[in-house]
Amino acid sequence: MSSKPEASIFPAAVATEAATFAMGCFWSPDALFGAMAGVVRTRVGYAGGTTATPTYWALADHMETLQLDFNPGEISYADLLHVFFANHNPTKPPWKRQYTSAVFYHTPAQEALAWEHKRQLEANKAQQVYTAIYPFKEFFLAEVRHQKYKLQRQPDILGELQELYPETEDLLNTTAAARVNGYLYGYGSKEQLLHEVSSLGLSPAAQEVLLRKAGSRRQISCAG
Repeated sequence: MSSKPEASIFPAAVATEAATFAMGCFWSPDALFGAMAGVVRTRVGYAGGTTATPTYWALADHMETLQLDFNPGEISYADLLHVFFANHNPTKPPWKRQYTSAVFYHTPAQEALAWEHKRQLEANKAQQVYTAIYPFKEFFLAEVRHQKYKLQRQPDILGELQELYPETEDLLNTTAAARVNGYLYGYGSKEQLLHEVSSLGLSPAAQEVLLRKAGSRRQISCAG
């Protein structure tokens, strides 16, 4: 087992599965899912388009997308779909393709569950659900400035994690970074945070910042 503090949050040897969602933006969804127990890593990027090298300022027909790795022994894909549909408005058509609601399935089982959830939501709401359901093809990682957006704008807390994970890519791929970013946004619960805060590698002052924010937000916001 790794000597890093996050080793007690999530053993490195556990097998994971991938899930890929578009919810109209990616900063806030990154935090929403990153705060969830069972989610191991998150990353934001671009998917669903036809161009080979999308960037934020040259997105073409791609969508802002979140991809995550999860432990299916701790959280199910159905649970993730419930959070996906409950935390944005899929009955509103997107005003721009960049902000489309979409599920990119990685397996036939994920495809079946996505259609099941979409149809059930349409029946419950008696409205059209505009969420697109596509086979996953390729995910293009977004620029570093978009990853763990809130964490990167908390220099003191970021600095503490950088002491543990000096390489930016390594840091952004940790469970600790996903959790801290999520808590800074106000996602997650105080109970969950209290259970794992000592494993995040943060000082008492940084832990107190997270405890003040955790559990204060309920829905995603595309304003950052």
